[in-house]
Parts: sequence; C-alpha cells; structure tokens
Amino acid sequence: MEASETGMSNAASFLAEDDGTVVCAAVQAHMGLLLLIRRLSLAARAGRLCHYRGSVPGRRPNKRRDFAAGVFNIQRDYFGVKAEPPIFDDCDFETRFRVPRSVFRRIYLAVKDEPFFQQRINTTGPLQAHPLQEVVAAFRVIAYGEATDRSDESVRLSRSTVAQATKLLLELIVRRWETTYRRCPNQSELKEMMERNAERGFSGCLGSLDRTHWEWH
Repeated sequence: MEASETGMSNAASFLAEDDGTVVCAAVQAHMGLLLLIRRLSLAARAGRLCHYRGSVPGRRPNKRRDFAAGVFNIQRDYFGVKAEPPIFDDCDFETRFRVPRSVFRRIYLAVKDEPFFQQRINTTGPLQAHPLQEVVAAFRVIAYGEATDRSDESVRLSRSTVAQATKLLLELIVRRWETTYRRCPNQSELKEMMERNAERGFSGCLGSLDRTHWEWH
C-alpha cells in the first residue's frame, strides 16, 4: 500500500513539474507572438505613414465632401452670415470650444498661414479645405476628446485630415505661447491671485481645480 502511495506521489510530482515546464514554455511562446505582432503592426504603421501621399491622380477617388458647405455651416452657426447673427451665442461658443471667441480668433489668425492649414488647390482641380474647417475640427477634438471622424458631417473633413490638423495645432500652440502661458507667475501676479481668491473667501489659496471639464483620476 505504501509503495503504491509512494508511486502515486512520485507520479503527481512528476506531472506537476512537467505541467509547470509546459506552462512556462506556452507563456514564453505567447509573449514572443505578442511581441512579433506588435513589431509587425508598428512596421505596417510606419509603412503607411511613409507612403501617405494625399490626393494624386490615379488613386481611389476621395469622398465627395462639399468643403464650401462645411465652411458655410461653421460661419452660420458660430459667426453669422449675410448680416444675420450666429445661431450660437458667445456662451455657446465658449462651451463648445472651451475658449472665448477672442482666443479662438487669435489662434486662428496665427495658424491659418501655416503650410498645412493654407487652402490649396487639389491636384485633381478643386479647392481643398478652408483653414477655418481644420481649426474648428481640431478644437472639437481637443475640447471634447472626441474621435477624429466625429465632426465629418459638419466640417466635411476626413479622419486623417482632422488628426493631422489636431497634432499640428497643438504643436503650434505650444511653440508660440508656451513661454507666455506656461511660465511661473511673478510676484506681482501671485499677489493679485492671492488677493482675488481671498475676496472669494479662499484666503491663502493660489488656485482651484473646481468647475473644470477635465476628468481627474
């Protein structure tokens, strides 16, 4: 009986060790496969970026987006057309874009002459998107964190164009205004902020994160 139990114990021990070896090998193989898939995915993405050429003759035709309609929709909704007031007032504008009209205008005037944002003629003939369309689409992505193809129906821009416009707009904002708005406040500005917060009932408070639209974790 003892010999039988000893044999079963040895067999169980052998199987346990063998299972551990098999599991370890399986995990290593799985991790290797995941790394291979990641490398192939990165290589494919780099290949797509290298071969991106935009609209050229002979390629698959783009969707028939009416760029003029996109500009008209933006102007009608937020700026007004033909002496008519805009549909959305200043409060709505700041809610949609998270900045006042004056700040939006300043950024738009700074970016509209950048090479990517300039309105050009497509190689197939028609005019491309207006700078206002690209800036509005980029602002919506920044303000709401929405997908790059979410505003296609209103601004009439493709996902790749909106993604590139968002990236370049953020880079320009940092490059142009980082030294102005991301610097440390001086003593005079610190004193003014402390006095303003003290009048609101927050004595000794430098700033507050309350009532912001960011989700904090």
